[in-house]
Amino acid sequence: MSKPTWVVPNNTLRQGTGSTVAIYARIRSLLLAHVTPQGERLADYLGSENIWVRAHPQPPIFPYLTLRLDRVSTPWASGYRETAQLEVQAIGQPEAQLPVIESAMDIVDGCLLSLTDNDAGLMVGRTRQRGTIPQFTDPADSTVVGVVATYDLILWPTVLTTR
Repeated sequence: MSKPTWVVPNNTLRQGTGSTVAIYARIRSLLLAHVTPQGERLADYLGSENIWVRAHPQPPIFPYLTLRLDRVSTPWASGYRETAQLEVQAIGQPEAQLPVIESAMDIVDGCLLSLTDNDAGLMVGRTRQRGTIPQFTDPADSTVVGVVATYDLILWPTVLTTR
């Protein structure tokens, strides 16, 4: 039995803070649209389809990103303001892809650390913690390389920005 996986569809609808699926979709579209000052895009390193929510497809197509979101509402704002942690994993294979995934994560950093998106609700990102995964040893596959980062996001719902 294979585990369920899914990708957030890439569409042109307004995707804001209205739901977790909308947040994933908006983050995915922002990551793919981000261009560095050097003209680099995430798709240059990963292609435009290799951003997954929670898990990669089977068999995995390297390199890829996975997104995982934890949301906590803030009591002093009547539950409207949320602090979210977005975990982004960049995974590659063989070991020679480490520079590729480090470069991809540099682009993710550039996008999410400067994020102020008010297209539908408000999503702001300013801090992160990032680390390269140590090399695996037996029985794991030592040719798999990875970088993991956790970004702190502040979310305000669409309802507060449309009144």
